Amino acid sequence: MVNKSFALARAELIQAAQQRWGRDIDVAWVHGAEQVAPGAGAVLVTRAVSADVSGYIYGFLISAQEANNFLLNWTSGGVARSIRIPFAGAGASEAVDPVALNEGLPADAGTNVTITNVNGAAPLMVYQARLLYGDV
Repeated sequence: MVNKSFALARAELIQAAQQRWGRDIDVAWVHGAEQVAPGAGAVLVTRAVSADVSGYIYGFLISAQEANNFLLNWTSGGVARSIRIPFAGAGASEAVDPVALNEGLPADAGTNVTITNVNGAAPLMVYQARLLYGDV
């Protein structure tokens, strides 16, 4: 009876994960370090997609002390993809979604998922980013 209960509990946990993320996947935050005055195109956070898997982006958090545009970048099917995230002023933006932000265009194995800033930062401005990522 104990084994049956354990198996049932495990199945319920797997089902809950699938319901939340749309597939049997474990996601985790990848944290980038604070950067002072990063240049144009500077990578704020990166996550390498392991071999033989596809990468899915379930969220991001970006903070900056000034207005700028950011790009969430990945490669899918050998084609560079991106989502632009504009900031009108200083602050932070966070998005977390149970459906992958790159649903239908998973990141290719062996490539990187990154967040970059578009324009160079002003002196002493601090930027930081993180990704909510999982692979299957």
